[in-house]
Amino acid sequence: IESVGFILGLGIDIADGGRVRIWVQTAVPSSKPEEAEKQPAWTTSSEGESVWDAMRKLNSRSAKALFRGHIKVLVFSEKYARGGIARALDVLARDGDFRYKSWVVVTSDPIERLFAVQAEHEAVASLHVNDIMLSATRSSTAPLSRFMDLITSLEQPGDQPLLARVSLVKSEPASGESEAGQGANAGQGGASGQEGVEISGSAAFHDDKMVGWLDPEQTAAVLIMRNRLRDYSFTHRMPGREDGTVGVSLSGVRAAIEFPAQASTDPDALRGAEVSIRVRGRVDIREVNSGQQAMSRQSLDELASGLSRQIEENLAQLIHTAQHVLGSDIIGIGETVRRRVPSRVWDREMSPTWHDTFKTLKIVPDVSVEVVKRGMTTSSPVPER
Repeated sequence: IESVGFILGLGIDIADGGRVRIWVQTAVPSSKPEEAEKQPAWTTSSEGESVWDAMRKLNSRSAKALFRGHIKVLVFSEKYARGGIARALDVLARDGDFRYKSWVVVTSDPIERLFAVQAEHEAVASLHVNDIMLSATRSSTAPLSRFMDLITSLEQPGDQPLLARVSLVKSEPASGESEAGQGANAGQGGASGQEGVEISGSAAFHDDKMVGWLDPEQTAAVLIMRNRLRDYSFTHRMPGREDGTVGVSLSGVRAAIEFPAQASTDPDALRGAEVSIRVRGRVDIREVNSGQQAMSRQSLDELASGLSRQIEENLAQLIHTAQHVLGSDIIGIGETVRRRVPSRVWDREMSPTWHDTFKTLKIVPDVSVEVVKRGMTTSSPVPER
């Protein structure tokens, strides 16, 4: 086992002159207890004309046989992603060792610094990103973006990929910690002020090319309309009360896309048509910071109406961004149309011009949520004012 290098993280970037640079983070296995305190992983890079060429050159310089069957995360730089990621997917899809369950993320930060992060409870950055992705996808602050999800999106003519965004962040200093202490501990694992990792938001694509970033709120809006939202928590400001807020959790969301029936036989009927996205869901109250405790039936109905309006506004803003800023059908309307019309109609008459047709649609969200749970109390300890 000492002769095998288990790659845990693979990063792909653009080097000078348009060449491809790959970064690999490899575990350092050891059968000797006294070697357990050594660096658990090492990171190196290689350049080539393509991903395969760079990997080939890296293999020729490595004393260990590099094994790609344990890759936890595949990281694309923003620069590489904007130029198109299909050129990197071919070699990975052909690799019999590569895991289709590997996470695929995009970063605007240097990949080498990302792989250098050492968390308090996990010294290997690739494993740390894997753990955070599991949490972020459960809370819907980032999309479920495994390699197999990416391949599936690219293979569906009416779908567009959405990949999670990973960023470097500075840890906040502990209370009472001096500036000198922060400087001395910079770059140390678990120290305040060192760089950490955050998974939040997503990278939007048109075909295989990245077209822009989405923040967590926009990402959740996409997941709602694509029926991929698992659970999403947010704060709602009570109308008419400057300091009144309610913390809620949205789940059980179901979205239905409806378009003119004649579009099934007449593709021209869809251009400029009104498309309705009907969203229904459940809301649980997690926290109430307001003089009105939202415990009566009338208060709950008013809260549900306010939440529905807020979500509807968020969806409308995302729809505008998708149509007029990104120019990409990240909502998945094209895939819905493709499934409902004859394949010959989609392939010959709709697919070639769908990119332009999507921008002409009048997409109207219709949201209605129901407040289901109020927590473990029927009366808040905070007195109603």
